[in-house]
Amino acid sequence: MAKAFGRKSRMDRINSKKGFTLIEVVIAILIFALGIIGVAKMQAEAVKGNSFSMQVTDGLNLAQNQLESLMSLPYIHNSLNNGTHNPPGTASGTGCTYTITWVVQDDTPVTGVKQIDVTSSWAEKNVPHSITISFIRGQP
Repeated sequence: MAKAFGRKSRMDRINSKKGFTLIEVVIAILIFALGIIGVAKMQAEAVKGNSFSMQVTDGLNLAQNQLESLMSLPYIHNSLNNGTHNPPGTASGTGCTYTITWVVQDDTPVTGVKQIDVTSSWAEKNVPHSITISFIRGQP
């Protein structure tokens, strides 16, 4: 019996082998695994960045709180004397211990005012970090 041009007989269709080879499956699994590892690494980095961001926010809030309490003091208060002020104690935040200090400079930048720099510092995995907020306080 003659075959029609371009058509396969029933036996040819049954004997034709379709599907994936073992090498193709292994390569597909390898590519998929590399993608999953990449996503996991990105997730870990996002968590680290988020953690540091919370520490910076806590440090900034503590410095802002100290700045506001200094602004409410009289101009001649001992906490506003010229020099560096290291009060005893620390503040706790998101998994860190923060130290708040401030430096007062009289007649800076002009006569009759005080420049006050409030610094919040902490260490994360033995790496020191700090944030400083500056303001100028004039005489009433």
